Amino acid sequence: MTSLPEVAAAPAWIWFAAGLALCAVEVFMPGVFLLWFGLAALAVGLVTLWLPLGFVASLTLFAAAAVGAVLVGHAVYGARTKTDDADALNRGAEEFVGREFILDSAIENGVGHIKVRDSIWRVEGPSAPAGARVRVVSVANGVVPRVELVSAGAETQRPK
Repeated sequence: MTSLPEVAAAPAWIWFAAGLALCAVEVFMPGVFLLWFGLAALAVGLVTLWLPLGFVASLTLFAAAAVGAVLVGHAVYGARTKTDDADALNRGAEEFVGREFILDSAIENGVGHIKVRDSIWRVEGPSAPAGARVRVVSVANGVVPRVELVSAGAETQRPK
């Protein structure tokens, strides 16, 4: 059986074990936080295979590698741009402003309906027949699209 002093004399394997443990724990944690520390520990393990480093030197190298790994992670994951769907999340009908739709029911007394994907939305605007193409110009109270008439004829094309 291997004694504790013999294991302590092989710091590379300790760093490899710590790195793999941190990466394994990352699987069960939300986010991508421990991965970078695990990769830094694995890097220190590789360095200590070839260079005999003392305890303080290996900890200093780990701290520097962890900072570098976190910065690389931030550059990789922090640089991702948001998609239009993520920007429109929880904004209600504001995502419809500027888009054109076909009236599902006529606008009478200032109120009509449009079909958006699989939902029917109440709209406000000037009188227009069912099947007319309308453009959303604003949103009332965050939920009711206000429209203007684009063309009055029955349209066969789907909305943009």
